[in-house]
Amino acid sequence: MKLNISKANGTQNHFLIIYSNDSSIHNQNNIIEIVKSSNSNRIDGVLVLSDSHSSDFKMDYYNNDGTWESMCANGARCAALYMYEKNIVTSEKMTIEAGDGQHEVEIIGANNVKLKMSTPKYCSKKIELLEVSGFHVDSGATHFVVEYKNIDDKTVKDLGSKIRHDKEFEPRGINVNFYEVLNSHEIIVKTYEKGIEDLMMSCGSGSVACVYHLSKTKQVESPVHVHVIGGKLQIDFDNEWDNVWISGHAEIENDIN
Repeated sequence: MKLNISKANGTQNHFLIIYSNDSSIHNQNNIIEIVKSSNSNRIDGVLVLSDSHSSDFKMDYYNNDGTWESMCANGARCAALYMYEKNIVTSEKMTIEAGDGQHEVEIIGANNVKLKMSTPKYCSKKIELLEVSGFHVDSGATHFVVEYKNIDDKTVKDLGSKIRHDKEFEPRGINVNFYEVLNSHEIIVKTYEKGIEDLMMSCGSGSVACVYHLSKTKQVESPVHVHVIGGKLQIDFDNEWDNVWISGHAEIENDIN
């Protein structure tokens, strides 16, 4: 299978991008092989872009283990930039069809892309497990958000893996986001992501999930700047959370073949 593949990142969340209407790509083994053949040091996921009847294009997101996920905010921002830079979509404003519905996207500057998110929702009351407590939030993908101050990377990996595999979240598992509030407009988020099974440099939908919970508990106000390992994201939202936008750095690095 001959494919044109590009490499991209959104706040150091690393992706391979493929634009193709070939349905045979959408196979777990094929996705795994695409990741292996890229010979890249780190690939978090694969964005398969195709034509859409309802939007400017469709995005299917796959983790690097080949599992499909409903939404990846950083991936969607990179996908929009790719379509714009490749002149497939000529407008700086466009729409994406993703697994959780349609999203508006806008290129707002050099390597800066903002994406409208679906309205998040709680999927649980407070959950206590292991030595922490947190909340299950769906922000397009599912997340367990938990406050944990001064968390080190090793703890993110070790504790995050245990939570991700906890029976509470079987059979699909869950992404785990550890947050720390700096002030009403600034937080830190570190993420352990299922399907990648590692500490992430950035997680867009997880950052939105954390901000949603903190907004609902009156700890933050819009806009919120989220410090992730790979940079900074901005989350803007209204009081009802009907208009939620995430923005930050995105970059198309190079074409692999």
